Amino acid sequence: MSDPDDDLHGRQLALLLLFFCTVGGGLYFVGWLTRPSFFYDNPVACAAIAGGACYPARWLVERFDWWKRLEAPTRRTREARDRAMSRALATARAAHAGRPRRIGWREVLIRAVRLLVGMPIALGSLAILPLGISGGRDNQHLIANGPVQQAVVVSVSEDKWSRSREVTVKVARPADGVAVEVDGGDQLDPEPNEGDLIDVVVDPDDPSNVVAAAVDWSMPWWAWPFGIVITLILLGIGLAIAFG
Repeated sequence: MSDPDDDLHGRQLALLLLFFCTVGGGLYFVGWLTRPSFFYDNPVACAAIAGGACYPARWLVERFDWWKRLEAPTRRTREARDRAMSRALATARAAHAGRPRRIGWREVLIRAVRLLVGMPIALGSLAILPLGISGGRDNQHLIANGPVQQAVVVSVSEDKWSRSREVTVKVARPADGVAVEVDGGDQLDPEPNEGDLIDVVVDPDDPSNVVAAAVDWSMPWWAWPFGIVITLILLGIGLAIAFG
């Protein structure tokens, strides 16, 4: 490889990331086509092989002149740098002269777009924990108030895209026999079969919401730190987009 102190430039890094995603995604796709298989059950191995393949791939492409030409900035990049330098000089001159700098319409538009994109992400992140908590407590409250009824399972279908064999359980609603999906049906243990009777609670305010009564709807301990981490990450991304 080249000097170890050299970093990949923008287009070189983009191509290397594309190579990594192509190799890793290709291995996992092959694993999915041949499932059950090692690559399908171990997606981390696909990423590890793709990461290892990046080293010989970079060594190979560095033998070609077109890879070295990617280090040079494009005309658009040079023009963007010149505009940024001009804005910085104008700001410095305005600050030195004691007068406010004029803000162009393009800069105003960019700021507005960043606010419109970043603020919903930041505000939406703050709703993750409350919505997760309320969702579990609503089902707990529904089951506690009952009544618990027995419903006949009319179908158990497996999600063919799921790695963990998730199933969708539908029952005949006790009141009218209409087939409805059971919330929490994929968490029933043992998995019900067609024709079995399971305990359910029908939401009186929304009859389409049928909840499995045998499922533990309490929030697990790991959901709290996980939700906090996701909230902080999305909040930081949203604020960085809006005000960064």
